[in-house]
Amino acid sequence: IAGQYLTFRFDDVAAKPLVRSYTMSSSPCEPDMCAFTVKRVEKGVISNWLCDEVKVGSVLRARGPIGKFCYNPQTDKEHLFMVAGGSGVTPFVSIMRQHVVDPTGGPKRMTLLVSYRTDQDLICWDALKQINDHPNGKVITTLSRQDLTASGFWHGRIDDAMIGKAIDGDYANTTFMTCGPEAMMNSLVQHCINNDVDPAQVKTESFES
Repeated sequence: IAGQYLTFRFDDVAAKPLVRSYTMSSSPCEPDMCAFTVKRVEKGVISNWLCDEVKVGSVLRARGPIGKFCYNPQTDKEHLFMVAGGSGVTPFVSIMRQHVVDPTGGPKRMTLLVSYRTDQDLICWDALKQINDHPNGKVITTLSRQDLTASGFWHGRIDDAMIGKAIDGDYANTTFMTCGPEAMMNSLVQHCINNDVDPAQVKTESFES
């Protein structure tokens, strides 16, 4: 299901086996492939190994798909509003890829507010631009350390005011999902509390734990 993750086991990278989980950035509408997107982390053993060592023909061991951070057509609203920071965008890339291609059983409208530091940190940018061209997909990108408002980006960190600007008063028929840094996710949760959103319509997924 779009939004789920795989748990990988790496036996030969370090002295002891290491386990890492990565959300799939591909979607179920791409049945012949599975993609996950890795952000290189300074001194990160696995992220650097994946970026530097994996080649065509490499074999990776994974368990899954796993996870409930997904759109549920039985309980979620027609508008899906997503807030992401950095690599936290990957589950939303999967969800939006799925439902712009096959809207059956998905939200009728999707809005993504995503933050990166600069335009050098954009993740899955080609996919996000394609999604933004669909009538039921809207992508708002803000840069926290670079002002490119003249090029269509927003500027600044995601906070209460920015969330309010992006949602534009549409709370009653919206499910909220957020993934990324804790402070950013807390901002969305508090914003929803302040605007009387049903807690059942707010979903969070942390990459920091």
